[in-house]
Amino acid sequence: MNSASVATPRKISRNAVLNYRMRTFGLTLWALMFAVISDDYPGWQRWLMIGLTLAWPHVLFQIARRASSGYRAESFNILADNFLSGLLYVALEFRVWPVAGILLLVTLNTVTFGAWRLQIRALGMMGAGLLVGLLLFGFRVHLETEPLLIAISFLAAYLYVLFIGVAIFRVRQGSREARQALQTEKENSHQLLLKVFPQAVIPRLSAGENPIADEFADVTVLFSDIVGYTPLAERLGPKKTVMLLNELYKRFDQIAAEHGVEKIETVGDGYLAVAGAPVRNDDHPECAAAMALAMIEAARQVLVANGEPVQIRIGLHTGPIFAGVIGEHRFHYAIFGETVNVASRVQSHSQPGRILVSDTAYKRLRDSFRMEECGSVELKGHGSMRTYWLSGATPVK
Repeated sequence: MNSASVATPRKISRNAVLNYRMRTFGLTLWALMFAVISDDYPGWQRWLMIGLTLAWPHVLFQIARRASSGYRAESFNILADNFLSGLLYVALEFRVWPVAGILLLVTLNTVTFGAWRLQIRALGMMGAGLLVGLLLFGFRVHLETEPLLIAISFLAAYLYVLFIGVAIFRVRQGSREARQALQTEKENSHQLLLKVFPQAVIPRLSAGENPIADEFADVTVLFSDIVGYTPLAERLGPKKTVMLLNELYKRFDQIAAEHGVEKIETVGDGYLAVAGAPVRNDDHPECAAAMALAMIEAARQVLVANGEPVQIRIGLHTGPIFAGVIGEHRFHYAIFGETVNVASRVQSHSQPGRILVSDTAYKRLRDSFRMEECGSVELKGHGSMRTYWLSGATPVK
């Protein structure tokens, strides 16, 4: 036989299983009531109700197993319960305690599951059960109370309500767990977003802002790369190259966080960061310069396979930029504009283990850092520009 032709068993809902247990327990107690009733009912009527109440939950459970959906199955079963309740009212000769208990339970179950719309349909089914009961048993009213019957009916009502309370508790507990899981998922998502986007941008993303685009009139852009990266990567191979870059960039990322500089992206051996965006601050040139000096020291602690330290060169430039979230798939926070291009060109004129600074950045840093003139360099697409070497912070006098 082809395995594809074998029918897959239908999954039974938790509601169907839980209500099956409650029906079995509760209706077993109702059957016990009929067994102790001492009125002059013909034997077949009493045994009919005992057999019906004992078989009822099992029949409804089999119907629930074959239903197309859990809600459809349970709503049908609740309507059937209301039909049986009408039948029980007549069979019990409208005794106060049993009738009140059954009415309470079926109403509570109906309203809890389907609210008032289902309750209206359930009342119709209850009326149908009353008519069938009158045809089977006739109309009799029992006005006397029987202690044993009252005790059993009270116990049945109490335990059934207790089961419902447990079920509601489980639902609430499940809701709490779901909320906790959702909160954990939100926190995990937030942490993941923090690894991709600047923290200041995340609330705007969450709020659905589109597009996210900003202009910053004054920032400092830092650009670095590894000296001799291409032959180094060919010599190391892919795995060792990735391990080297990961070790180096982990250190750079930590330095950026310590100095309030925002890492933007890494492209191969290129590392791009900006100070003063997306959170604006007035001392962004100093932050970028301090980060650059720390990066030079950190690179010296990362060794290549032959034991030599990694050599990097860095360029700094201060000016205006545009920034925003770019792309639709695998989107990222990007900065662009002439300032970014100039920082890249300045970096290309730097030397191994040194930091080259543009004229505009120099004017902001000369009072706080030790600088020496490099001279004019020709920047592709930008003409001649005076540049300076950044060698360290000026000692406090």
